[in-house]
Amino acid sequence: MSTVYDEAAQALRSSSLYVAQQALTEIEEAGGSFDGAAQGEVRSRLEEASTPIFVAVLPAAARDVGDARVLGNATGRNGTYLVVLPDGETSAASNVLPGGESTRLANRAEGGDIESTIIDFVDGADDVAAQGGAAGAGGDSQADGDGSGWIPLGIIAAVGGGGFLLYRRNKRNRERAELEPVRTALEEDITAYGEELTTLDLDVRTPGAAPGEAQQEYARALDLYETAKTRAARVENTQHLQPVTAALDEGRWLLARVKARLAGDPPPERRLPCFFDPRHGPSVEDITWAPPGGVPRDVPACAADATRIKDGLDPDVRLVPVGDGERRPYWDAGPAYGGWAGGYFGGFLPGMLWGTLLGSSFGGWGGAYAGDVSGGAGDAGGFDSGGWGGGGGFDGGGFDGGGFDGGGW
Repeated sequence: MSTVYDEAAQALRSSSLYVAQQALTEIEEAGGSFDGAAQGEVRSRLEEASTPIFVAVLPAAARDVGDARVLGNATGRNGTYLVVLPDGETSAASNVLPGGESTRLANRAEGGDIESTIIDFVDGADDVAAQGGAAGAGGDSQADGDGSGWIPLGIIAAVGGGGFLLYRRNKRNRERAELEPVRTALEEDITAYGEELTTLDLDVRTPGAAPGEAQQEYARALDLYETAKTRAARVENTQHLQPVTAALDEGRWLLARVKARLAGDPPPERRLPCFFDPRHGPSVEDITWAPPGGVPRDVPACAADATRIKDGLDPDVRLVPVGDGERRPYWDAGPAYGGWAGGYFGGFLPGMLWGTLLGSSFGGWGGAYAGDVSGGAGDAGGFDSGGWGGGGGFDGGGFDGGGFDGGGW
């Protein structure tokens, strides 16, 4: 029988962040938030880390069945692990940082919201690693006799960092080249969203024309527009796109609610955006569709696209730039669009994109969204199984670090 740690471990083999849906529900019930934009910020920080760090946000019940050590052993990848519960309590373990460091960092990071707790922990772990604390500095887990579990990190240390810095420089240059067409698509999204705001502005702001709920939702949608523009200006690689499109998605849902209230209709519940073009706004139903030559699958669709498909017509598909002026459906535009699409569809994306060019970037795994996949395997928001620790198991069962609040079990 699988546990929440088994599910998280499976996800963390393809990503550096796993968020259980039940945990999100519990966070919201407690008055907190860890929305798509916040998750995108965390993924970006994890991508930038110089040491492998894996984070799982799990429901409160996870406290009774395991901790970060259980998660690390189940995942089978060398690194530092952090488990965060909805109330902000943490558990940490590591087999690449000095003994006890992960627990100290986790305890120090507690006290803020989920996003700040995780980022503070990652910053601390990154600092320890940068000061020479990683790779053999003494997590409680020792490598097997041949030392194979630590070879990749040892090589990095042996070359004095020069080769690694060259790799990072080349990677950044590649990311910038991949980013340009996606940035164009992002700007188109923001412009279209701004036009929707303008269309509704007079109706909402005219005294007595809109109910108070509509005015509040419009104000929030306007704030999200500013958030999207600010974050778009800071985008430096394709992974940074996810929080921008997540903000646009939430904003379009709010605008759909405003339109419904102005028309006297019930406001729509939260649903994924239209699969065929997220600019169409929230979907109204799931419909069976297959890409050319592909296998049918259920995807969320807006009313107009659902009608087209039922009538035997093609949906109104979002075409995005891929270079040299060419435009393709975003699911056939390559892995650089992973972060852009992930902000819209989150953990549902790989299953919907199975059999497409973008879907193949997720390694065929249908679980939570794997983050940026630019550059192929190894750059997908986590760490290459052929890199940190060679993808092997954990020797001797062990990580340093304790359970929640630093205690044992």
